[in-house]
Amino acid sequence: MREQIGRWFPLREGEAGLVFTLGLILFANYAAMGITKVVSVSGFLSEVKAHYILLVWAVDMVLLILATGMQSLIVDRYDRIKLMAGVLLVFSALYAVLPLTFLLKGFPASISYTLIYLLNDQQWRFFPVVFWILVNDIYDPASGRRVMPVIANFAFIGTIVGLGIAAIDAKMQFGPIKLLSLNASIFFIAWLISRIRLRAVKLPPPIRPADSMKETLTEGWDFIKKVPAFAYLALGMLATGSVMTILLYDTLSDAKLDLGGGFQSFYAIYNLIIAVASIFLQSFSSKLIEVFTLKRSFLIQPFVMLASTIANFFIPGYMSSAISQGVSRASYDTLDLSARKAFQAMVPNEKRGRVSIFIDGYLPSGGTIVGSLLTFAIIAIGLKVGMGRELYARIYLGVGVVIAIVAMYASHRLRQTYEQSMLNWQLKRRTRGASVLDRIDFGDNQKQ
Repeated sequence: MREQIGRWFPLREGEAGLVFTLGLILFANYAAMGITKVVSVSGFLSEVKAHYILLVWAVDMVLLILATGMQSLIVDRYDRIKLMAGVLLVFSALYAVLPLTFLLKGFPASISYTLIYLLNDQQWRFFPVVFWILVNDIYDPASGRRVMPVIANFAFIGTIVGLGIAAIDAKMQFGPIKLLSLNASIFFIAWLISRIRLRAVKLPPPIRPADSMKETLTEGWDFIKKVPAFAYLALGMLATGSVMTILLYDTLSDAKLDLGGGFQSFYAIYNLIIAVASIFLQSFSSKLIEVFTLKRSFLIQPFVMLASTIANFFIPGYMSSAISQGVSRASYDTLDLSARKAFQAMVPNEKRGRVSIFIDGYLPSGGTIVGSLLTFAIIAIGLKVGMGRELYARIYLGVGVVIAIVAMYASHRLRQTYEQSMLNWQLKRRTRGASVLDRIDFGDNQKQ
């Protein structure tokens, strides 16, 4: 029994305490998101026409890019542990303030739900960047490939707990004020844990460059352009953001149309199923990455997205779209996330934050903007010329297929340029005195 647990949770002696602490912090974030995710989406869609959420997504991503620009100025300048604690405290304060919008007389409920939705989405993108940069600083690449999948499991457990509370709310009607107050409490507890349990963790001193925002962003982008594998990863992430947006909208619009008032219950159960499936997939994601090798593991997500979009194209209805989007979402949050984080661990400490912001922040956000605007334009034109819903849905899904093929090409080129990129001087770790190549088992000796 102990050997079996060791295979699924490959932790070494003395690692469990820190892994559990980091896992609890990650759990808090995803539990809070799960609580408000269903309520915010169902509440928002009840106030506006379904396709207008595409414009909200586009605006939301623009705001996120601007916020990420500010984040890039501080992520490589300040102590990562203190930065993580600060993020937790800010989210706690924001969730403590939001209930006031429901208490103010005359304040539109549509705006209140919109604010919850925007905070939830910003939280989904903003928090993981700071968290995983911290994890990459704590663990070297070889150790990271072992412990990151274990830590990531806490995200899915937190999501299940949060969605479970949201599902209970659909029956018992706790109301947004109580749920938002609960989120504020969760983040405050996570802040206390970070201040107490991470005090003993020693990290390299933060780099404090005196760069402007433009110089900071330029350095991160220049690194990506000069390392071929990272350049193709960037293209793949841009395409992935677009395809995932198209798949998500297709699911929400189909479910809202077919289920009507039953949408909230469906959406809660649907996200719960995705979370459970993600836990199952995450439990052996590290094994799959070892089998495929890191460079080949980037082919998995584009293939899944392509298959999902083609299935949606030929099989209409909310069940087909829900399954397709769910499979792509689970793969993205498990196998693809673990592979990306292991890959980003090869970036030098002084540049890792800015590179991670591009890979996990700007590029998926940019892809979401492209996917949202393309889909909205297709729907708007279709409605204007009297096109049937089934026809314009086939058009935007066809666009999704083309973009998924672009993602496949990018991942294929990443695999081809992998060894060449590993020899690039940009990947040398200047802060730890040894080349990353000396400490990583790439697992590619038997597969070329």
